[in-house]
Amino acid sequence: MYYMSVTGHGTLMALVFTTFFIMAFGYVVAERALGRAVPYQWLAWASFWLAVTGTLATVAAIVAFKATVLYTFYPPLQAHPAFYIGLTMVVVGSWGWSLVMLLSLRAWRKNNAGRPIPLAMYGVVATVIVWLLATAGVAAEMLLLLIPWSLGLTKTVDPELARMLFWWFGHPLVYFWLLPAYVIWYTVLPRAAGGRLFSDPLGRLAFALFILLSTPVGFHHQFMDPGIATEWKMLHTFNTLWILYPSFVTAFTIIASLEVAGRARGGQGLFGWIRKLPWGDPLVSSVIFSMLLFAFGGWGG
Repeated sequence: MYYMSVTGHGTLMALVFTTFFIMAFGYVVAERALGRAVPYQWLAWASFWLAVTGTLATVAAIVAFKATVLYTFYPPLQAHPAFYIGLTMVVVGSWGWSLVMLLSLRAWRKNNAGRPIPLAMYGVVATVIVWLLATAGVAAEMLLLLIPWSLGLTKTVDPELARMLFWWFGHPLVYFWLLPAYVIWYTVLPRAAGGRLFSDPLGRLAFALFILLSTPVGFHHQFMDPGIATEWKMLHTFNTLWILYPSFVTAFTIIASLEVAGRARGGQGLFGWIRKLPWGDPLVSSVIFSMLLFAFGGWGG
């Protein structure tokens, strides 16, 4: 029961809930930021129902105690094929969403040649790129190793290779969660607080750096694995530290944006602007507290 519950919690919260939420958020941003309906809605709905079907298959395997393999599903622990196939369907459904996002941007650019991409959509497209790069690893793990193995088509599986492919995906996964939050911080919070974004170019820089630095950075999850050279582990450790830079850029930009808002509301002195922020607005207060929690989580990590 313990391993079933932990597998369900980790898999559904890390992979399923976040993916559906981010897909929905992307559709909202695409329509609001680009000022037009999302194209190819049949593809969007097909991707949604494919992901729903995959979720049901995954949940069925978990609650039937056929997939007590935890969120990382490390072999040689083996789950029922429905678990692997179901999660693969969720990923494929997210690829459909990614394609719709890219087609939305292409349709907008045809009628807006020379105009910069709205920052919110810029952030969503950065999220899509990070996600496509990351999911290539877990797709290879599922399709080439785990699904054939669980179906009995192959007798053995390479645990080290499977772990490497999982962490190619598993660490950039956290940036898939984070970048939509950054979109809110950069594009929603400053206006909701009564100010403006301090620097649009710094926001674009942060999103671009996440693309460059987020994949691959997974070997630092495998410090105890004997099959990976120490030099690779060290490189990934430094790469993981370098990705702090766009977060520092974001912290500076958003705090500066909030200071602009606070001083526009009459804040005086070095920190007087903080008291003038509209803390009674749950949109503002909840987003600011999410930033503080992220900071604690980041430093703890």
